[in-house]
Amino acid sequence: MSLSDVTPEHALALTDFAVELAVDSLRPEAAVVPADTSRVSPAVSRAMSKFQNALHGLQDRKAPSPARGTAQAAAVENPFAGYDRAGFRRLAQELNANSLFMCKLRDREIIPTTMTDGFRQFVAAKMAVPLEAVTAHFSAPAPMIPHGQFHKSDQKPEAGRQQTFKEAVENSNLTDEQQQYLLSL
Repeated sequence: MSLSDVTPEHALALTDFAVELAVDSLRPEAAVVPADTSRVSPAVSRAMSKFQNALHGLQDRKAPSPARGTAQAAAVENPFAGYDRAGFRRLAQELNANSLFMCKLRDREIIPTTMTDGFRQFVAAKMAVPLEAVTAHFSAPAPMIPHGQFHKSDQKPEAGRQQTFKEAVENSNLTDEQQQYLLSL
């Protein structure tokens, strides 16, 4: 099957499916664990154990203590983090949007000052979270690309620039009706 065989009515569904596959591949629970570890050499096993211990030690040091940082961590908590794939799709339907637009919201790719108050209130109501939580999430800095990460390109990947709310709505493969609805909020 080639791209020329795809009808316009299926193109949007295929795009949404591709976005979902990409999103799922970035989730931590998508890590592959070998089913048969009996063939792992003792040297590899020791190296893996040493790496896991070092990683655990680093994560413990970075975790905020309960006395300080709890309010700050709660203020920038991602309200989208608790959604599985089905819940994410349901929320997209409730917001009259698609997965691509939802990913832009979740990943803070939209300039928060360009979102209307009505839209933020609408999102908070549909997610059943306080408006302050949604506003704090959208206003937090966009996630950075980790340093020391390996990549195959000649240049280091860069985080994409944020879009205005209008640009995000217009560039997310939304229908004309969806665009008008979201921009009217």
